[in-house]
Amino acid sequence: MQKTDKECYKGNASVSIQNGVGPFTILWSTGSSSVSINNLAIGAYSVNIKDAALKDTTISFNIDSIPCPVGISNFFTPNDDGYNDLWFISNTNFFPNFELFVFNKWGQTVLHQFDIYFPWNGTSIGLPIPDGTYYYVFYFDKNNKNKILKGDVNILR
Repeated sequence: MQKTDKECYKGNASVSIQNGVGPFTILWSTGSSSVSINNLAIGAYSVNIKDAALKDTTISFNIDSIPCPVGISNFFTPNDDGYNDLWFISNTNFFPNFELFVFNKWGQTVLHQFDIYFPWNGTSIGLPIPDGTYYYVFYFDKNNKNKILKGDVNILR
């Protein structure tokens, strides 16, 4: 049996039958009788496999939650050439209460976003900011600032 825990999306599980006398009967705890099941929420599941000789096996398993990874690029080139002009952060939609700050080397905030992420074009108050290294703090939940990502992003024009 193979399973995939829930990471961003729902989990799934499948069985591969190696021995026994066919045909086989498969019955998942969800009621499905196919070789694989998808869209599984976090929780406990089982599958019962029975062969034509009435030998059966039951496998129990859990679908666990794996934190959805947030992908933060460490550079971008906002020079309007159509390539890499925006700073993207992936999977923010899985954290609807996020909060993001970007600071310059003097600790001044040059970007502040929350709840909905909009790709950044390297401007602050509508003006392009200088090339260089900027520092970000990404809070997964603005109401619980214990879980964060910190790092730097370089602007190259």
